[in-house]
Amino acid sequence: MSTNEYIRKIKMQLAEKMLLEGKYNISEIAFKVGINSTVYFRQCFKEEFGITPSEYLKKIKQG
Repeated sequence: MSTNEYIRKIKMQLAEKMLLEGKYNISEIAFKVGINSTVYFRQCFKEEFGITPSEYLKKIKQG
């Protein structure tokens, strides 16, 4: 795993934690973890977890 991949993985884990807290929307989370493009953020999140952030939230809310 490259340094960039490792950093992106840590950012996505932090983003997941923020999503679960429910305090911020997806765009705010992207900026808070240091990704200025929500499109790129969604792409990275999907690569890490297999689903987009919004799909992830729906899945969590369904229980």
